[in-house]
Amino acid sequence: MRCFPKRNDQPLSMGFTLLEVIVALAILAGSVAVLGEVIRLASRNATDAQSLAQAQLLAASLIDEMVAGLTEPADVTEQPLETDDAIPWVYSVTYDNTSIEGLMALEVVVEQDLEKQFNPVRYRLVRWLPDPLLSQGASDDASSGGDDG
Repeated sequence: MRCFPKRNDQPLSMGFTLLEVIVALAILAGSVAVLGEVIRLASRNATDAQSLAQAQLLAASLIDEMVAGLTEPADVTEQPLETDDAIPWVYSVTYDNTSIEGLMALEVVVEQDLEKQFNPVRYRLVRWLPDPLLSQGASDDASSGGDDG
């Protein structure tokens, strides 16, 4: 604040100069712009986190269906998933042997069906399962082994 000198016995008038008002407005505008950017980033990160959680649930659900025997574990690539989301989802399944005998790897990849420029969310989940052919062969051996007597 500036004090102006008295003239002709008038009281001192106190107030802001034009420069001080412009500087204050510039600071206010800068802080509003920064807060707007922070809110935009927070909103984007929250949306990405929500999409990632959705992908995790979809992948876990698909693996659970296959382990329970509701769906046959077979290799598929980018099959559409039925969801209520506005953004479409696709999944891929890989069911293959591992380096450990008697163990199979069931891998499910769930991702948003968007172009790469939109940074689609992608989630990969792997579950290790016993080889059903080995467990079936072992049960066949056990059932035929009792007939020797």
